[in-house]
Amino acid sequence: MKIQGFKFICVDDDEELLKETYRLRYEIYCHEAEFLDDNQYSDGIEKDMWDDHSIHFAALDSDNVVVGTLRLILNSEHAFPFEVYCPNYDRSKINFPRAQLSEISRLAVSKKYRRRKNDGLYGMNSYHSSADNPIPKEIQEKRKRPIVVFGLYKVMYMESKRRGIVHWYAAMEQKLNRTLRKFFFEFQAIGPEEDYYGPVTPFWAKISNFEQSLFKEKPKAMHFLAYGLERKFLPKCSQFFWIKNFLFIMIGKMRGKI
Repeated sequence: MKIQGFKFICVDDDEELLKETYRLRYEIYCHEAEFLDDNQYSDGIEKDMWDDHSIHFAALDSDNVVVGTLRLILNSEHAFPFEVYCPNYDRSKINFPRAQLSEISRLAVSKKYRRRKNDGLYGMNSYHSSADNPIPKEIQEKRKRPIVVFGLYKVMYMESKRRGIVHWYAAMEQKLNRTLRKFFFEFQAIGPEEDYYGPVTPFWAKISNFEQSLFKEKPKAMHFLAYGLERKFLPKCSQFFWIKNFLFIMIGKMRGKI
């Protein structure tokens, strides 16, 4: 999947690209954020027990360099990370078949794409102007969406649909959650803030709720998010959604937007 010069893929079948995602995580989580002790990762690779039970995604630039990564942790014999590190979550919000659950984890974006002072670890914060952080008018249009993060979430969404995943969980900073909401990914807090690589809150999202909300507010955004999905996996947002999605894609391709 390509979006504005970036390619977004699952890298589990490419050992070298998978290692590159681990190296990017090491650089950001151990060196930049100092969430993890780099002495524990002498090979420069940040990997834990959940990686063997995860789907790994990467954002590649025009030189095929890994500039962003995200993993989706699947159900396994291990508890999900947020269950371990955020133990005070509302258990009624996880009372679903375990095979339908997954946790979004290890979002990382290369500092090459976090150029503005207030971009934060994910390159997202500065996409919103404020009195203290104005965005020049000439670049506002180009910075409407953090492409690397949006693309990673898009391929993660598509893979979730194909695997029958119904619920997403994530332990993240409130700031990141607020920013994701502005880009239509809405999560609900299901527990108090905990100290897990910094202050984070456990969140939950039901994918079908997210689809309906996005389609109601921004139908074109929902069609774009679903672009690339096989018909049997398309969301049931409206009657004949698949026909509207097909037309949206055809028009988008004719206009050179897809």
